Amino acid sequence: MQSFLQIATAVYFPIIAACVIGILLSKALTKAGRQFKNKPIQEIVPDFLARSLYLFGIPIGVANFIRKAEFNSTVWLSPVIAWAAVLLAILLCWLFIKSSNKPKKATTKASFMLLSYLGNTSYLGFPVILLLPQLGPRYFSSAVLYDILGTLLAGYGLGVFIARQAGRMSLSTKNDPSQSVDDNDQSLATTISETNLSKPNLLKDKSNSLVSNPLLDSLTEIVKNPTFYAFFVGLFLKTLAIPDWIVATLNAIAWASIMVALCVMGMRIQQLSSKIDFRLAIQPVAIKTILVPLITAACLTVFGFDGPQRLVLVLQASMPCAFVSLILAENYDLDVELTVASILLSCIVFAFTLPIWTSLFTTW
Repeated sequence: MQSFLQIATAVYFPIIAACVIGILLSKALTKAGRQFKNKPIQEIVPDFLARSLYLFGIPIGVANFIRKAEFNSTVWLSPVIAWAAVLLAILLCWLFIKSSNKPKKATTKASFMLLSYLGNTSYLGFPVILLLPQLGPRYFSSAVLYDILGTLLAGYGLGVFIARQAGRMSLSTKNDPSQSVDDNDQSLATTISETNLSKPNLLKDKSNSLVSNPLLDSLTEIVKNPTFYAFFVGLFLKTLAIPDWIVATLNAIAWASIMVALCVMGMRIQQLSSKIDFRLAIQPVAIKTILVPLITAACLTVFGFDGPQRLVLVLQASMPCAFVSLILAENYDLDVELTVASILLSCIVFAFTLPIWTSLFTTW
């Protein structure tokens, strides 16, 4: 009971408050009905805030918290655990799809897979790790490595590749109606098996996106992500003696960025469709928020991981479906309805599972 109250006051209250502010702001902007350059203001504001966080806020926050984080040999295993969780999710996704009697389009399969392994490890994962009384900034390094070398690469690397292949299959089906759904699905499975809440401009033109170089697209998005470099800036700052006023300024910017990120998440949630069939999302959400973290936790325990390190990894593995899944779905004409339903349902599920994971794995 005490653990739940700690989570409620330290984590739920600031996160929910910031998200509610974002939802109310989005509703107010929608009600105002203003436009700027023929675009609704309620869409411009979150895009601007997300872009600012992507370029400045989140990188400054990451550099600041990495400066104060503890490092040991086990920290560098975070990306390995992240990719193990990704591969586990893909395997479970394949088993779920294989056991289904209902044929699925290639685009639906691609969305199912992306939702199963891509988690919101930055915009939500960072504040959860930082705000939890059991963790805090000292253990932030594991969360950042999990996100940068795990989720980021899996999203803008493998995720772009999967989405592009599904988009191409969908396009070929439109051009050749005689091609069956099962043929497309088999082609997608073969292609994947042969390869081992900001909104960056992944694509400017959907038609161009399907003919451009997939590897080059993926590498470009990864290399130009400022958070990737912020991690190394934070490591460099650990070696310097920084004046108190600069430390205070960095702390203020870092925490302000976290809160603004949560507000942007609230604005995004408010703008998602209200007519959603959550039944579509049960399977990918179950994989992402329950099965993957449960199996990950069991394996970590078997291999001797415990304490804060294990809790950080389990929580990052249990994060709700990432908004990048929606970006990929919109850009590559995947299953947007399934994606929206999964994002919302996974956020609800995570609210209930967070105290469970924390209670089970706070063993120090």
